[in-house]
Amino acid sequence: MTNDPMASGGFPPTPRAQPERPERSLAASLALLAVLHFVFAYGAIHLSRQPGSVATLWYANAVVAVVLLSRRRAEWPLHLLAMAVANVAANLFSGHAPGLSLSFLLPNLLEASLAAALLRLAGPPARCVQQVGALLWALVLGAVVPSLVGATMGAAVLSMQFDAPVGSLWSAWFVGTVIGGVSVLPLGLLLLARGGRAVWAALARPAVAAVVLVAVATAASASVFSHFRYVYVSVALMLVAAVGGFAGAATGGLLASLSVGIVIALGLFQPGPGEGWLETVAFYLPVVLTLVPPLLLAAAMERNRQHVHEIEDREAQFRTLYERTPVMMHSVDVERRLVAVNDAWLARLGYERSEVLGRRSTEFLTAESRERAERSIIPRFMREGELRDMDYQMVTRSGEVLDVQISAIWETDAHGQPLRTLAVLKDVTEQKRLALELAAEKERIEVTLHSIGDGVISTDEAGRITYLNPVAEQMVGCLLAQARGLPFAQVVQLFDQESGAPLPSPVEQCLQDREVYGVRESAALRHRSGRDYGVQISAAPIAGRDGRVLGAVMVFQDVTEARGLAQKMSYLAHHDGLTGLPNRVLFQDRVHQACQSGRRHGRRFAVIFMDLDHFKHVNDSLGHAVGDELLKAVAQRLTGALRASDTICRLGGDEFVVLLSDLDDVEVDGVAEVAKKILRQVAQPCVLGGTEVNVGASLGIALFPGDGEDPDTLMKRADAAMYRSKREGRNRYHFFSKAVDDAASARLQLEADMRRALAAGQFIVHYQPVVHGRTRDAVAVEALLRWDRAGQGLQSPAVFIPVAEESGLIVPMGHWVLRQACEQLRAWSGTALGGISVAVNVSPVQLAQADFVDTVADVLHATGVDGSRLEFEITESTLMQDPEATLEMLRRLKGLGVRIAIDDFGTGYSSLGHLKRFPVDTLKIDHTFVRDLEADADDRELVRAILAMARSLRLHVVAEGVETEAQAAILAAMECPAFQGYLFARPAGAAVTAAWLQDRAATLAR
Repeated sequence: MTNDPMASGGFPPTPRAQPERPERSLAASLALLAVLHFVFAYGAIHLSRQPGSVATLWYANAVVAVVLLSRRRAEWPLHLLAMAVANVAANLFSGHAPGLSLSFLLPNLLEASLAAALLRLAGPPARCVQQVGALLWALVLGAVVPSLVGATMGAAVLSMQFDAPVGSLWSAWFVGTVIGGVSVLPLGLLLLARGGRAVWAALARPAVAAVVLVAVATAASASVFSHFRYVYVSVALMLVAAVGGFAGAATGGLLASLSVGIVIALGLFQPGPGEGWLETVAFYLPVVLTLVPPLLLAAAMERNRQHVHEIEDREAQFRTLYERTPVMMHSVDVERRLVAVNDAWLARLGYERSEVLGRRSTEFLTAESRERAERSIIPRFMREGELRDMDYQMVTRSGEVLDVQISAIWETDAHGQPLRTLAVLKDVTEQKRLALELAAEKERIEVTLHSIGDGVISTDEAGRITYLNPVAEQMVGCLLAQARGLPFAQVVQLFDQESGAPLPSPVEQCLQDREVYGVRESAALRHRSGRDYGVQISAAPIAGRDGRVLGAVMVFQDVTEARGLAQKMSYLAHHDGLTGLPNRVLFQDRVHQACQSGRRHGRRFAVIFMDLDHFKHVNDSLGHAVGDELLKAVAQRLTGALRASDTICRLGGDEFVVLLSDLDDVEVDGVAEVAKKILRQVAQPCVLGGTEVNVGASLGIALFPGDGEDPDTLMKRADAAMYRSKREGRNRYHFFSKAVDDAASARLQLEADMRRALAAGQFIVHYQPVVHGRTRDAVAVEALLRWDRAGQGLQSPAVFIPVAEESGLIVPMGHWVLRQACEQLRAWSGTALGGISVAVNVSPVQLAQADFVDTVADVLHATGVDGSRLEFEITESTLMQDPEATLEMLRRLKGLGVRIAIDDFGTGYSSLGHLKRFPVDTLKIDHTFVRDLEADADDRELVRAILAMARSLRLHVVAEGVETEAQAAILAAMECPAFQGYLFARPAGAAVTAAWLQDRAATLAR
């Protein structure tokens, strides 16, 4: 309750965490409760002190009760403690003395905890928002009863400190908390029942939001301007309940009461004359009576909606049951037209539902049955109201005649008048056919048994043959005339197809046990000629009416083909469809068995992981069909190179794995020889589609138990060793080593750190100036990527660039560097550095991206930088990876004005033909040639030749790695156009580089 005898008001409650999200932590819940209670309490006290205010509306305790309901009882003391702190703090901030602040604490704590405890007795929140009685009971328990208790205690405590009548104190406290509970609890219960997301979804509908706003506006304005204010508010809230359901009514009621409370608190709407407690209660009672009916209406509507949904669900269930019932059913109206048919009826007669509804049911009868129905059966049905097992003949869409027995009843209305029939039609076509056949065949079932595809053998009670149908004769190899009277075992030879052992007689077994006897699935029957059939067998005793066993009958089916198909499917499930080798599933099982055997018997084995080198080139250049043929050839070579006890598996693509089982100490040393043999076999040329194909392989080897004691570890470590072979040049093998594995783990960690660094902005761009060879003026800068790795300082590009290229991270990193460089150029535009251009290194991985040129164009457009101020540095090896594609890419870049430089020139192909063919602008002489210019005459001649060639081709040249004046002097004497190196400036950040450029320009100007 408020900490001022006349204070009231508050904010609407904050919804609890939605049920689909994880439960809010205890600390967060305590903080939320404390903040909410403080804000509501302080706001109520503040509003109650406005001039002329008599407001007594209090929401804070109801909000606390809702929060308590969302937590376990064990957590209530901590939450009540948080409420106590917030309550005292609100009073102290409002200017109350500490003693007075504490005097309000116990009634408020008691009221909130009692409300939460009593609300638990009201039942689940979902029931409270759907049932009128449950909602009323919840409001009484959660709002009225706690308010009575809290008001009584609060008035008693406050009357000792204020010179005010107990009745006035009690009424101010009671009405404020009752209205606060009635306003807050419905929305709180709804949030607990359905979660914030569902409530928000209901309120977010435009119609609901509109009526809620109308209700709030009505409540605020009617309280000030109307003599019948509560009538308008009640009508508006009823409209909210009708349109927005319980969510709208609860929210609208809360907001309406809040608006009325603010209007009262501001003194815009005051009670009539009289200051007694009865006048106070009478003044505020209409507020409660205005809020409750819309809530009850909304709860009733929620219940009705639930009932409607339940009825719709039941109707759907009955409709599904009707349509899916496996017997034929239809319904006709009083005009004998079909109004419903089920799926079995449609399937049996061959029609679609749209083709039959509305047609007379007699249209589907034969002419004879239609005439009989019209003459006698239908009139009798109309009189008696039901039919039982009447025989009809129906005609399917295909013209087939069906014998059916129909049973039907009339469904009547409340006055007993017929509405429609419900008819069940039993298809007895087969039964009648069998009856006719049986009647024509001397009291036995020979004809029926002759017509089926299963073998049937019957015996007497002694197990002697009495009957074989034609299928049985064919499979056994003995005619009935020859077999009659012979013992079953003499005629029928059964054995286990897996072990070859004879099987006991199923006939003798079922006669002995007097029950159905089934033979194992691997049973087989042998023809007298020696041919074997896989069979599925069931034998059963034949009993007379008196229960005496008269004999036995055995039915068997030829499942030879089905078994073969099952075996084939099992084979395909465990073998590669292309090569016929075991697949991953079978290989994992065999490695698992090898691990178990190795641990049990101390045996050793090896797992060899193999990946074909450059297999993608074969697919891309010769096609996938040739690639498949190559894989089959490799599989055959591996099979021929290894022992029959070894397992060779194709994992997929061009990956193979080999299990070398049962190695002794000598053979372990020979695993390397096996690996060499595999490499030799795979490396042999293979002619496919008229083309000679050469591929190599990279192998990785893991040994049990040293490298792992389970299949996953062995496979993982063999794979790691194989990747080491690939990294070290391919067409080789490596055994797994811990050091290599640690290096691979370190590489993975490096890659992960790079991904995080890219997202966290740990990469930076340094710039190194390029100076004119004669004037030493700065003419350009080269953008160089640096990584300020957390805890390790700046990392050399040699550490992370190779990993970035292997992982593909070089693409986003390169895009980031390009963007940074262009933005730096834009920042320098309009300054003394406006004429500087920038060189950016481009990886071959970036050039391989189809959208690289578009990306460059987007960056230039976004930054407003002219392409002529940008130069891309690529290596000679990049030019030759895919010459045609690279040539086209460079031409498109030139179209943007971008200049092209060959970086590290002289260390790669150094082909004059490349320089003539590709649109190159600049050659950057590698620092290894500049380093020894003073002492190495060969290097001087090589540099002189490069400069002469560049002049003849009209190419610009930059000498990298210039660190001494002697090197610069030699290069200047050779008329080298530009220098770059530590002699002039080290790579640095943009600000340092800009300062150097400006100082350089000023120094040279002097």
